[in-house]
Amino acid sequence: MSTAANCRFIVIDGSTVQEPGATATTYRLHIAIDLVNLSIHQVEVTTDKEGENLDHYQLEAGDVVLVDRGYNQPKTLVPFIDRGGDVVLRYNAHSMNLYEDGTGEDAGRMVKIDWYARLRKLGNHPSCEPVWLCHGNKRMQGYLHAIPLPAEKAAEARRAARQRAKDKGRKPSTEALYLSEWVLIFTSLPPELLSTATASALYRVRWQVELVIKRLKSLLDVDGLRAHKGSKLAELYLHGKLLYAAVLEKMTQSRVAKAKRKLDNPRQITDWRLWKPSLIG
Repeated sequence: MSTAANCRFIVIDGSTVQEPGATATTYRLHIAIDLVNLSIHQVEVTTDKEGENLDHYQLEAGDVVLVDRGYNQPKTLVPFIDRGGDVVLRYNAHSMNLYEDGTGEDAGRMVKIDWYARLRKLGNHPSCEPVWLCHGNKRMQGYLHAIPLPAEKAAEARRAARQRAKDKGRKPSTEALYLSEWVLIFTSLPPELLSTATASALYRVRWQVELVIKRLKSLLDVDGLRAHKGSKLAELYLHGKLLYAAVLEKMTQSRVAKAKRKLDNPRQITDWRLWKPSLIG
């Protein structure tokens, strides 16, 4: 488990690249950035056959990773937490189960939590619920922070849930509509280190990795692949662009070496503001 003194915050996300003429994914970029200095920590290039999971990244004990719903995977989360890492994860109750210790007739065994029933009991109030994350013969202590959306945002979330269901040719369930009105964040960090309010605020800055992806594509044209899948030229293009991005990042960092980089202070300047056509052209 990380402590306030030794943790390193890593934001992780994936993006796709298509070969010429393709509409489906050809290659996938697995991207991790350091949240404090907004530098690229790692980029892994795989084919479309490799999905998003933590196994793509070089993570250490003490790392705290911020990930979205696509990483609701006990088979990779449990080993990472077991090695001393921590996660802050947008929880999807439909794709990953969380458990609690049974009572009464269920005493001595793990019981899956029904989040529809549990959240209804909260009465539209934020809460932190202790849970267990299980995989194989291991279980990891965790906490589920439940934050109700404001009325306007909740209505938007319900409309989006209905649209997603319609796109798949079905009607959304009552449970799915109700769960859409909540922000659910799973973390292995205890509430004395990460309160519900802080967990919510921390997860909201995960969008910084989306800005990195946007800049890689808009400024460096990393998704402008000019070769077909499996060719040496395609691999050379992708890795060459990413190497170029790393060199540019080092150059821009050297220009703002004295800028404040602490999370608890306003930034005077961000390295990325120097990424202009005049610099990278």
